[in-house]
Amino acid sequence: MPTLERVCKRLFSNQSAVLKCLIGGLLMMVPVAHFLAFGVLYALIEQAGRGQKPELPSWRGWRRLFAGGVVAFVIFVVLGLAPICAGWILSWPLRSLVIGPLRYLPLIPGLLLAAPLTAAGIYQYQRGQSFRAAFRLAELAGMLESCRGGFFVPTLALLGFVAVGYPLMPITLFVGLAAAFTFYATSFRMLEESRKGGPRSP
Repeated sequence: MPTLERVCKRLFSNQSAVLKCLIGGLLMMVPVAHFLAFGVLYALIEQAGRGQKPELPSWRGWRRLFAGGVVAFVIFVVLGLAPICAGWILSWPLRSLVIGPLRYLPLIPGLLLAAPLTAAGIYQYQRGQSFRAAFRLAELAGMLESCRGGFFVPTLALLGFVAVGYPLMPITLFVGLAAAFTFYATSFRMLEESRKGGPRSP
């Protein structure tokens, strides 16, 4: 299994990475243009799925980024935001009954599953080139189950990074998702290779 530290070093070691992250974070705030930012996230998962060295792609080829971003955003809304919203709704009855942070317990599963589930959905979409493949919940659950031991710390790191960097939310969200999605996709690919008995990336 890869480590989050190694993924981050490879992903952000390029001198242009800071500028790319700033642009990505700013685009996340702009309606329609945010599809370009999600296009970069889509491309990162695609790179990892092919076993390529993780690298933030350039902002050239905006049509390709936009098309991939639309796909990634749709999957993010269904597999990422929907579980969080469901937990938020379920927490409302507890707010009048429970005092303190325990009232937000229904939010925890959605927060923990949003990023890895979205990455798994995008990964499967790229394999099958269809939304049907992206939303096969049984297969997605199997992917997360197979890698569950390696997802706990990176997912908590993502949540912590976004929370600490809340004042710079769009930028921290973009950076956090870029690192997390690359890590998850690399894990999925290594799992596939191990099942096939093929070579694995270090």
